[in-house]
Amino acid sequence: MPFPTLELRPYQLLCLICRSGGNPDTAANSDRLAEIAQAVHRDPCLPVTLRCNVTSHYRYQNPGADEDTPGGTLFNTRRDLAILQRLGLAPGDTRPAWELLRRVLEKILSIEGICESERASSGCPSAGAGHYERGAARGIDALIPPRPAEEMARAKAESAQFVLQADALHIRPHHLMCMACFHGGRTEPAPLAEDNLYEAVVAVQRRPDLPITLEQGPCDICPPCPHFDPATRLCLRNNAMGLRDEKKDLDLLERLDLQYGDTVPARELFTRLFRTIRTTTEICGSGDGVARGWEWTVCGGPDGNDGYRKAREAGLGIPGISAGLPP
Repeated sequence: MPFPTLELRPYQLLCLICRSGGNPDTAANSDRLAEIAQAVHRDPCLPVTLRCNVTSHYRYQNPGADEDTPGGTLFNTRRDLAILQRLGLAPGDTRPAWELLRRVLEKILSIEGICESERASSGCPSAGAGHYERGAARGIDALIPPRPAEEMARAKAESAQFVLQADALHIRPHHLMCMACFHGGRTEPAPLAEDNLYEAVVAVQRRPDLPITLEQGPCDICPPCPHFDPATRLCLRNNAMGLRDEKKDLDLLERLDLQYGDTVPARELFTRLFRTIRTTTEICGSGDGVARGWEWTVCGGPDGNDGYRKAREAGLGIPGISAGLPP
């Protein structure tokens, strides 16, 4: 079943931020912007397709006549292409709404040279008024409200207790490595408010044969996370938790000769992990530590996370693992 898609001109992303910065009359389509803002607020994962009028081979996505915006066709097309260039995207690209907004806020710090024009008849009337900069300073929270602190605290208390007492755990594959990096060879690591890594480590140390089922997507580690959406059970507002982490999961399953849904006792699973994967670079660093795109950041760098090495040497504190592991 196809997803509903919101079609925007690239400049409208900037207008949303100007609107957030207090511009009372962003361009000539403030009603349209209000509708867009409501749609994004309602569904941060809403697919947004960026369309603009061009004459090149990207014309297959041309939206048609320009909307009623000041500046004329030349200014509007130049502005849209300038925005796409800053974002590293192309006409017709589709991304989740929250990802596009994060990308804009990270890569476009000012509208200077984008919405302004030296021609008296061109340019956005509000350019130079500081609305965009004020909106950018407010950040994505002003457009997509963050998860309430009270909800996260409640989720932490409930899910932490569950992890510590459960007869079995569901953990996405690469979180096994996150558990090791968190452990870092320490004998007494402290709990974290934003996830259940500590509780998962303690659970497998106490019960080395605790069954672990390899989960596709968010798992028992995730409920307290500020990026976790309980309604959709997806990670939001952080680009690294999408494609990159799914690829890490699949790479680890391939290396361990396992599949989603497989259930393995903790001691056996971590023994297999530590015997197979010596550094985080192999999985979390894409093999060479090179980040190949905004969606493909790496974790641990080219030399790997030293915490993983130390946890591997300590066998995660699980009796019987460290003995016999290859160096």
